[in-house]
Amino acid sequence: MDPQQYFRHAESFNRALHAEHYAAGAGLKAGLDIAPIYARYLHLFEGERFEEVKTWELEANEKRYLLDFVASGYLHNRTAGLQERFAEAESDASVEWDGRQIPYRTVPVLIANEGDPVRRHALEQRHLDAMATFNPILEEREKRMQREARGFGYADYVELYDALHALDLHALTDRMRAFVSATDDLYFSALDTYLHEMHILRDDARRCDVTRIFRSPRFDGYFPEERLLPTLHRTMLDLGIELEDQSNIRLDTEPRPLKSPRAFCCPIHVPDDVRLVMQPSGGEQDYETLLHEAGHAEHYANVDGTLPFAYRWLGDAAVTESYAFLLEYLVTDRHWLERQMSFSDPAEFLHLVGFHKLYFLRRYGTKLLYEQQLHRADEPGDVASLYDELLSRNLGVEYGPESYLTDVDDGFYAADYLRAWIFEAQHRRFLQREYDDEWFRNPKAGRFLVELWRDGQRHPVEQLVRYMGYDGLDLGAVTEDIRTLMGVA
Repeated sequence: MDPQQYFRHAESFNRALHAEHYAAGAGLKAGLDIAPIYARYLHLFEGERFEEVKTWELEANEKRYLLDFVASGYLHNRTAGLQERFAEAESDASVEWDGRQIPYRTVPVLIANEGDPVRRHALEQRHLDAMATFNPILEEREKRMQREARGFGYADYVELYDALHALDLHALTDRMRAFVSATDDLYFSALDTYLHEMHILRDDARRCDVTRIFRSPRFDGYFPEERLLPTLHRTMLDLGIELEDQSNIRLDTEPRPLKSPRAFCCPIHVPDDVRLVMQPSGGEQDYETLLHEAGHAEHYANVDGTLPFAYRWLGDAAVTESYAFLLEYLVTDRHWLERQMSFSDPAEFLHLVGFHKLYFLRRYGTKLLYEQQLHRADEPGDVASLYDELLSRNLGVEYGPESYLTDVDDGFYAADYLRAWIFEAQHRRFLQREYDDEWFRNPKAGRFLVELWRDGQRHPVEQLVRYMGYDGLDLGAVTEDIRTLMGVA
């Protein structure tokens, strides 16, 4: 197939697929109908397409991104029916609570807002029990993904994505293992303090208790629901970006029973139609979530529409995640908190958000270890206990085995998150060096970001960090951030 014809068809496929995922994730419809979309575009992934793309005259990054697109599209097509079954089961599921049936997807919000630990534990267990009913579908999907991945000439799923995403999993795994070990004392000391405040012993703690810690209702007065969207608009305006004039960004923050509890940004047509979707649950985390997804939305909405397909739609996911973290972590900045939230003495709050960041880095570092075992297991169910063991040990609360598959994103996205966290800390230091500590109030910094966003995902984070004057990705910056926030620098 002629490459230009391929790119036109690939863009049509992406637009159709993303529109379907948006409708299902936004709770506008029950279930997911992706098999017919894949059926219309089989020619993008089947046959010798993977080998054919290798022969095209393309930039190195562009070719690697397209090879990833072909391989991932092939695997997702082969498992589309199972993904539909899972989406249908998830949207149909409910949990009985207080004498009524609660849609499965809304239960996490109830868990975070439940102040009674006995009721919280009971509700979480019902949610996990419902989650466990999806595992037979997801186990079959995992086995099929593993089997089909080997058809691309790599030893297994792990090696395929390590190569196509240029992750260097071995080195990243070693660094995260060392990070987890080095932060044990800091993490567990803080965890015990927060659990003690809730009158819970660590031996009795469950992951929903950590969810409750991060829900932090005592700070709700600083983060009222009615100021959520105005704060986003003011923040972007400080950067010289008038969000209300960006007709290509649509904010979907209305609560719906079938809406995914996990916020997401869906670029239906890059850069002309970008949807930001979230299910508000209350408090400070809504602000973090909205800013995070706004980082994605601004990135996609500012992409140069003349770029090749691969640089507009594909690429290193750590790039867009780093832009999302850059805006999200404004809530950790004293100057931003004072200006936007009138929060003049945020020491306790900053300790909490520092602990939050530490928790997530440890969690995703642990997931990185676990997922390599999962994707090499003959029987996925054999590693359910390993998931429980690793997450419970490194996070200090009972995780349980039920989510050993629902807690996994395809293609080692956990590694992309980790690389994004590392790059965000270095990127922010670059902005502070170039535009002052309050870079987020400087329209010149906004123009710099818009220029970066225009490049889509042409350059992986390893190239961007060198462009900003660093030798490479360095965990030291994000570690320093955490220690500073938690008052132990």
